[in-house]
Amino acid sequence: MNPIKVLVVDDSAFMRQTIKAMIEEDPMLQVIATARDGKDAIDKLLRFQPDVVTLDIILPGDQDGLDVLHEIMKLQPTPTIMVSGASDENANYVIEAISSGAFDFIFKPSGKLHNVAEIEHELQQKIKQAVISKRRPVNEKEIFKKHDWQSPAQHKVSQNDSKTCKPIILIGTSTGGPKALQSVVPSLSSQLPAPILIVQHMPPRFTRSLAERLNRMSEITVTEAVDGELLMNGRGYVAPGGRHLCVEEDAQKKLIVRLSDAPPVNAVRPSIDVTLQSLAALHDYCYIISILTGMGKDGAKGVGALYDTGQPVHVIAESEETCTVFGMPKAVIETGYVNEVQPLDQVAKAVCSQFGLRGDE
Repeated sequence: MNPIKVLVVDDSAFMRQTIKAMIEEDPMLQVIATARDGKDAIDKLLRFQPDVVTLDIILPGDQDGLDVLHEIMKLQPTPTIMVSGASDENANYVIEAISSGAFDFIFKPSGKLHNVAEIEHELQQKIKQAVISKRRPVNEKEIFKKHDWQSPAQHKVSQNDSKTCKPIILIGTSTGGPKALQSVVPSLSSQLPAPILIVQHMPPRFTRSLAERLNRMSEITVTEAVDGELLMNGRGYVAPGGRHLCVEEDAQKKLIVRLSDAPPVNAVRPSIDVTLQSLAALHDYCYIISILTGMGKDGAKGVGALYDTGQPVHVIAESEETCTVFGMPKAVIETGYVNEVQPLDQVAKAVCSQFGLRGDE
């Protein structure tokens, strides 16, 4: 098998060499060229035809990383992983970059040994996933036939259920999630008689930028969740990066947010499974769960925990042909608890239809 070819773009010669060394620790990956600025990056993109680009957000000259990303997507669309510092300003850049077609992002290594090792592994895995996403099959009939997704799960939420029990909506996602959420959340009706929990795998600060962006785009109000706040119907709550989002009832049986610094689950915090398991501890509720694009299996175990309660559950998985990475939807489909598999542009409609409402198309 030929190695995956990577172009590394960074204004720092030291960082170019550091990232190159991290990538080439994996024998399946090869850095075929490095570039120091936007012009150099585009020249080498066209000359070397890489499979994946790593692109620094901050670059010298007239073009920053976002400008270069837009040019890549225009001239020769190539899976691109943004390389970012951890500042608030960079968080906004990252959300904008992913919305503009970037596959994902990583933090720049800080020089600490554990930091470098973690980022090295993350970078190698994301490069491989980026290539897989580019090669994803798109024959919908064959996909449905292969996975047998149309068998109904039990305890399906009906419109009658949603009128007699207290509904909660959860949307869980990871890699490719910011862009996917911008397709789903703005199409949700503010008349939904349920709070909307949004769990996106992201570090601290980045989820606040994501919530603000979703709020500007949406009919519903979207905020980053705050510990102790009451959940309101028709509002979206994004789990803060680096903290688990749990839900519990107060003395008046009102739903409140509880944020947790407990260890990561499925190697992530926030974890969809943690949120779902907190919902499973509630009584007399019904649930509409949507699992969108993402690596790994987060969400699958939590969906099972909800079904074990016997309360009505309706699960919607994003279909393979629209996923950036099909890992999480595939994992929840394989539990046998999925009611619908929908392309991304139909997910909001599928959620709203559970309440007799229309999602914007």
